[in-house]
Amino acid sequence: MTYIVISICIILLIIVIYISAKPISMGIEARRNTSNASSEETNIIEEDKSEFTPNQSEQINITDEITKLKNLKNEGVINNEEFEKAKKKILD
Repeated sequence: MTYIVISICIILLIIVIYISAKPISMGIEARRNTSNASSEETNIIEEDKSEFTPNQSEQINITDEITKLKNLKNEGVINNEEFEKAKKKILD
């Protein structure tokens, strides 16, 4: 009798492992794809930064940028600390 119960438990365990293997592998693959996509986005952002020359920065109107930041702060998108950090970054 115990051999039957043990064999049924083993069969059930094998079935559960077989059924759950595909979703687990899909989750692992999705995580890999997400990390690959984020690293590609980081590379694109870094390439964009390298193309940003001092001549282009002179063309940006600092007043407009600070006004945009102020609007974001007033709308509640950014808080006061984020506003001050961004403003300091623009002015430097």
